[in-house]
Amino acid sequence: MDSFFDKITSKFGAGDAIKANSEAEAKELEKAREKANELEKAVSDMRRLSFKAVETNEATTQLVASAIEKIEEFRATGGSEGSEELTKIAAELEALKATVESSFKASGEEAHMENVRVYRNVQAAVIEELKQQSEAIAIQHLHIEKKIRGIKPCAIVALVFSGISMVGIAVALFILISHFGF
Repeated sequence: MDSFFDKITSKFGAGDAIKANSEAEAKELEKAREKANELEKAVSDMRRLSFKAVETNEATTQLVASAIEKIEEFRATGGSEGSEELTKIAAELEALKATVESSFKASGEEAHMENVRVYRNVQAAVIEELKQQSEAIAIQHLHIEKKIRGIKPCAIVALVFSGISMVGIAVALFILISHFGF
């Protein structure tokens, strides 16, 4: 793998390789952002639908309560001619009310489960993206470390030669000073 990077850097230069890596990382980051935005939109849609379901269930509950209230009023005013039918309707309305309440509870649980699933998906996507970026950074770090290891001996040799040349200059100055008597 390192020889591959060395070949690329020898052909294109280190700047081009770093630029290519940066562009690839930027593309991956953009993909992760797009995925996170999509998941955030899904969560927002689910919240909106959950609120709509709550509103619908509340409206249905109010309608059922209103119908039961009217039936009770009709009974109280003496509407005895259809009392069997009214009793049957009242029982059906009570059953409908129980069904609506259980469906409301079930939809709330489903919305919660879906929200948890979406949250976990977002969390997994973010963790995966962070892992990929960390690996890319580690690879770059190793590559730079190897380059530095190659430069270190050159720098040491350059320092030694500059020290030797400084000694040579000092000796030459000493000879000049002792020869001309300054």
